Amino acid sequence: MIRIAIVEDDPKDLEQLRSFLNQYSLDQRKQFRVSAFQDPMRFLSDYRSDYDLIFMDIELSPYNGIDISRRLREMDDLVALVFITNMEQFAVHGYEVDALDFVVKPINYYRFSAMMGKALRSIARRSEKEVLVRSASRITRVPISQLYYVEIRDHLLIYHTSQGDLDAWGKLSDIENELDPHDFIRCSSSYLVNLRHVIRVDGDTVVVAGTPLPISQRRKKAFCNSVTAYLSGR
Repeated sequence: MIRIAIVEDDPKDLEQLRSFLNQYSLDQRKQFRVSAFQDPMRFLSDYRSDYDLIFMDIELSPYNGIDISRRLREMDDLVALVFITNMEQFAVHGYEVDALDFVVKPINYYRFSAMMGKALRSIARRSEKEVLVRSASRITRVPISQLYYVEIRDHLLIYHTSQGDLDAWGKLSDIENELDPHDFIRCSSSYLVNLRHVIRVDGDTVVVAGTPLPISQRRKKAFCNSVTAYLSGR
């Protein structure tokens, strides 16, 4: 199921997009769940970072779709974004917010179909399991493969990733339950480790993506058994 949001204040253009999505769904045997927003501020206030694809009108009176997209990117830097515009020259601003593509009104189904194919290929590449990191000001999607380990420090969760560290309030036990099916295990009460990034275990220390972390005596046997099982089955 592909989750799509349409941010479009013109009812006629909105219904045309819905119609084209329905047609494309039938043609390509794809399932879409579509949500429509005529008020871009409501779209931003309700945003939960669970869409795969967003259609964003550039001319959103009295707003500017580019500015709305900048605010969107502050909350979600991975979702596929496609601009809808009356004038093609406005679409050049797409690089500022990492827009995937654009469609020009009046929308042609052939052009729409080609754009959808591109969008779905992009979504498929991004479809790896992700964890949502919710800080006070934004939500960040982190692919599991880019998450090295999670640390708890005074009730603050620190996600150590290939793109840097992210902070969020929470319980390590909750994250442990979420990531348990994806080869994460605790090496101590303070660290939850992604086994795919374990380089070596040396006594009471495990090296994860180049960083040495302590292994507690209470968890050492279970942790080492998990590392062995993971490496044997890889």
